[in-house]
Amino acid sequence: MKIWLKIKCLGGLILIFVMPIRAQVFDLSADFSITKNPNAFWEYGYSATSSLAVDQFRVDQKSAIKGPIVFWHPFQGDEPGPGYYPYIAYNSTRHTQVGSKGWAISAGEIAMEGSNTGQYSLVRFVAPRAGNYSVNAKFAGIHFGLSTTDVHVLKNGISVFDADIVGYGGDTTFHKIEGSNPTAEYSGQMRLKSNDTITFAVGYGRNKTNYGDTTGLSVRIVLLNETKPDR
Repeated sequence: MKIWLKIKCLGGLILIFVMPIRAQVFDLSADFSITKNPNAFWEYGYSATSSLAVDQFRVDQKSAIKGPIVFWHPFQGDEPGPGYYPYIAYNSTRHTQVGSKGWAISAGEIAMEGSNTGQYSLVRFVAPRAGNYSVNAKFAGIHFGLSTTDVHVLKNGISVFDADIVGYGGDTTFHKIEGSNPTAEYSGQMRLKSNDTITFAVGYGRNKTNYGDTTGLSVRIVLLNETKPDR
């Protein structure tokens, strides 16, 4: 972490005050935008194929506002069909909202669903500068029909975390916690260079269908300290 020094001279005595700068926080929910994509250090998108390779990432082009829940889609957000899936949704209110297909998205939560052909719903963080970052992510099944998805965290396209979501792990006001693995969490530290990426992915799971697959995501990333760029 950077340190600022303040020097004052009092009767010949030099006092040095050491003042640490606050760690920079990147919160997927607090930073979310329905008008900008890319949005500062965040990108909302999908995979062109069923591969999570870096070169398969595509940026969503279509935003849609459907009441309190807003969406990013590849090309169109009018109705399910080509260009609708994979999607990313966001609850812009302070209360849990229910999606039209039977899922509950908590206040400020992100919801993701892949396509029925194996494309992933993707959120990508692009590091603004070289440094050591802490990364915390939580995935949760939020569909009343019990989500069955595969979820991943990748650094520059290389997986650092993989799990299966099976069940419901969302707001218990709307549905009980149920299933063999309703939530999955990743917590770790990463050393990143400027423009390195961390990708959070939701796929259609082992049953290879996106039916009833809506999965919640929350992410908090903190720049702990800066490092000199690698040469």
